[in-house]
Amino acid sequence: MKKFLIFLILIAAAYFVYDNFIKEKEVLEVKGNLVKMKEGVDIDAPAIQPRTWGHIEGKVKNLSENDLENIEIIYKINGKESVSRVKKLAAGEESNFKTEKVMLNSYEASHFLEKVTFDKK
Repeated sequence: MKKFLIFLILIAAAYFVYDNFIKEKEVLEVKGNLVKMKEGVDIDAPAIQPRTWGHIEGKVKNLSENDLENIEIIYKINGKESVSRVKKLAAGEESNFKTEKVMLNSYEASHFLEKVTFDKK
């Protein structure tokens, strides 16, 4: 029983060390939603139906204690990259972002955050 308690204490200590000193901490929090728009239709237009465009609008927050520069947020919308750039975020600062417009194949397009890159100051 004594060995089991020592084993549990070692496991708890190892987790504490990993969680506080080894594990990489979250630097940025990115939250975004897909915004969809349809083009207007003209009676003389050759298109059968209006095209649908989409982009991501959201907020990015700096969770670290350092200033971050050249933040690039890349989303995949319908398999195409849509990029937004934020010049600079101070520690704890939050900013709105909007990605480039992408033409959608369907109104229910798939979208996900592909990657976020930045430079530490």
